[in-house]
Amino acid sequence: MRALARCRPGARARFLRAAGIELDPLRRTVSRDGRQLDLSVKEFALLEALLEAGPAFLSAEELLERVWDEHADPFTNTAAVTIGRLRRKLGAPQVITTAPGVGYRVAERP
Repeated sequence: MRALARCRPGARARFLRAAGIELDPLRRTVSRDGRQLDLSVKEFALLEALLEAGPAFLSAEELLERVWDEHADPFTNTAAVTIGRLRRKLGAPQVITTAPGVGYRVAERP
């Protein structure tokens, strides 16, 4: 089902943008404030999922399902570790916010 959604013309915006981040899903490039970022495959997919979710929060479990797969161990800290690496690569000011017990999201800068 996800593969069909990716292939359907017009299913996605050309670029995903928020908080100075610009992600191009077709070219698989990411920049922040004009600076190109070198992300791993999982970091890219995680950032893409957060940007697609818009202002909504995604729980660690939702991220595991979207970025890894439905068989990922729900008790692992893989999502949190990847979020930490992604935050470091995105730099300051931090734009990935955490709501304990809720999840993660990309928030616009103040």
